[in-house]
Amino acid sequence: MLEQRTIISSGNEAAAHAIIDIGYDGEGYYPITPSSEVGEYVNRAHAQGEIDLSFVVGTSELAAISTVAGMAIAGGRAVDVTSSQGLLLKAEELPALAGLGLPVVLNLATRDINAPLNIKNGHSDLAATLGWGWLTFLAPTVQAVYDLNIIALKIAEAVNLPALIAYDGFHTSHANRRIKVFEDRQVVRNFVGPEPPPRLSILDVRHPHTFGPYMNDDLINTKVLLDQKMDQALRLLPKIFDDYARMSGRRYGFLDVYGDADAEAALLVLNSAAEAAKVAVDRLRREGKRVKVVSPTVLRPWPSDTLLQALFTADRIMVAERVSQYGAGNYLANEIGAVLQRSGNNNLILSRTYGIGGLNFYPEDADYLFRLALNFPNVPDHEKRWKGYYQAWAGEKDYQPQPVATALTKEETTRNDGKEKIDLKELAEMPHRIAKHASCPGCSTFANLDMFLRGIDGHVVLFFNTGCGMVVTTGYPSTSFRVPYFHNLFHNASSTATGVMEMYRRFRRQGKLNDEITFIVVTGDGGDDIGMDQVIGAALRNDPIIVLEYDNKGYMNTGGQLCYTGLLGQRFTNANVGPHQRGKPQHHKDIVEILRGTHAPYLFQAGVANYRDLIAKARKAQKMVREGNFVFGRFFSPCPLNWGADPKVGFRIVDKAVKSCLFPLYEVEHGKTKLNYNPERAGLKIPVKELFTSMGSAFAHLAGEQFADVAAEIQKEVDRRWKRLVEMDANPAL
Repeated sequence: MLEQRTIISSGNEAAAHAIIDIGYDGEGYYPITPSSEVGEYVNRAHAQGEIDLSFVVGTSELAAISTVAGMAIAGGRAVDVTSSQGLLLKAEELPALAGLGLPVVLNLATRDINAPLNIKNGHSDLAATLGWGWLTFLAPTVQAVYDLNIIALKIAEAVNLPALIAYDGFHTSHANRRIKVFEDRQVVRNFVGPEPPPRLSILDVRHPHTFGPYMNDDLINTKVLLDQKMDQALRLLPKIFDDYARMSGRRYGFLDVYGDADAEAALLVLNSAAEAAKVAVDRLRREGKRVKVVSPTVLRPWPSDTLLQALFTADRIMVAERVSQYGAGNYLANEIGAVLQRSGNNNLILSRTYGIGGLNFYPEDADYLFRLALNFPNVPDHEKRWKGYYQAWAGEKDYQPQPVATALTKEETTRNDGKEKIDLKELAEMPHRIAKHASCPGCSTFANLDMFLRGIDGHVVLFFNTGCGMVVTTGYPSTSFRVPYFHNLFHNASSTATGVMEMYRRFRRQGKLNDEITFIVVTGDGGDDIGMDQVIGAALRNDPIIVLEYDNKGYMNTGGQLCYTGLLGQRFTNANVGPHQRGKPQHHKDIVEILRGTHAPYLFQAGVANYRDLIAKARKAQKMVREGNFVFGRFFSPCPLNWGADPKVGFRIVDKAVKSCLFPLYEVEHGKTKLNYNPERAGLKIPVKELFTSMGSAFAHLAGEQFADVAAEIQKEVDRRWKRLVEMDANPAL
């Protein structure tokens, strides 16, 4: 056994520790709860020079895993992390990685797939992967997360298949435990191999190969090859487990079996719930009951022989899963049944779905399931089903939900009515479309939105991308919205609004609908990184919707990770500041200028510090969509929590952003640029360093001497963009 040390670690930290110890060549990254922290820990080590890897933040989950594919096809060792919908967005690429034989590693902090939106543990994301050709390992403990990351890469490179390590979101990802890690990272690197085994590389220009070709009849043969690789992994894993046990003192196998070998009843359950079930096993055995818990460590390749040996003697088998295969027998229950049927065994198999949405699983829950199996069929009638749900509760049949808000009428919400002059008294009487919410102190998102909506007359339908604006307004069973509202995941709001708008126009033509409605999409928190293609599509189609972005310079709803509207040098949790990294390495993305290339009819930037300008643009935006045009608007939106800024100075930050020309107020109407405010002409222009001093700890370093060169580069770029806008304002043909 080699020298190790004890540390306090969460599951996410354990995954990151293994990634650092292995010494990967690259990581593709995109934040999603509850897996985001893994990349943050890796990037922090990268910034401090502890590791040497290429750390690439993608613009979406699909972009991140595609980057990983590129790293692997070039011969590099590459890793990624994800959860839930993030895994589904990667789904296009994941079977391709298996088919290409690329031995990448993916950590999956399990989280139930929505809707409704939920960030807690469930295994529906894990279940979705089972037929994709990935080696699949289950880590029930924080220690296992560290160990199985190392084992997984070893076997992945031995058989040229990608490997997934699944551990329970929050139950394991955020659980802090004492674990042992190797004192010398070289020990880990020697175990997996200092270099990956030789394989074809796209960089071998002397021997060019085609990867991922078009294939018809031969495709079935590649699928046979995937099965052969799985069989090979089944043969190789025992030795890898043995070698790791000699090195670490910790033994893993295909299964973890705890309890009586001749158990009358067995509970098969995955990951952290299996650890709780062991306590129930001890209690029941003290009562003289013969029971055991069986928990697979390897889910693919499917260890059928080992499972048969572990389960054959049990008369009754309870298979408990954090997922349901709706309209059919459950995933593992079906596979266990197939194993036993082929052996000629007549064990009674019971299936229960539990724990979806992050419900905890305690020893008492395992005790209940054991007793259900032991006493079946002498149980209450409602439990005499072979498949069912545990931990669900019945609703109240007579419950009639009461509306939490009264619908707004067209008359109540019409204050502008085509008037040229802005009447502030009239606008002050405009009812709020968004009522109470739970945003952080000083958040500018709803100040911007509320001000904009005061300039919009009549009926409104709102669409939100996932982000702070969505999370703080729709906590079930309440809502902040007094108007129709739809949330359809992180980046789909603009396309969803297009679909609704198309039906609106159709039903109006057919005479089925008479109400005039303005459709408004709200995005932010990086939603126009992952959703940029959909916004561009709506602009190119000239869909008559308004898309509004609250630009808070990061993925704030997931904890302050990098998005591309962030500033050069800005500190993020996955773009740290240290001797080997100086925050975000690129200048801020200019979405309005990107959309200028679509020839969208109306684009603008606005902020609450100039509220008359903001309201005037709202009125013009509604006029434009009523004429059948697409509109995009962007607000500068301070995030005191993740910026580390004083919540009371948000208004002043916006004012300084405008006066520094980092966030100029302008509009582009049918290709013609108009500056709405020129601080330079008014003698009020300030340097960007003055802005940085008030924006909080994420930016404060940019005002210091150590980062004077970065601040100078930002100033140069701000001045360049500003000069260009001034020229376009003076020359309408530009």
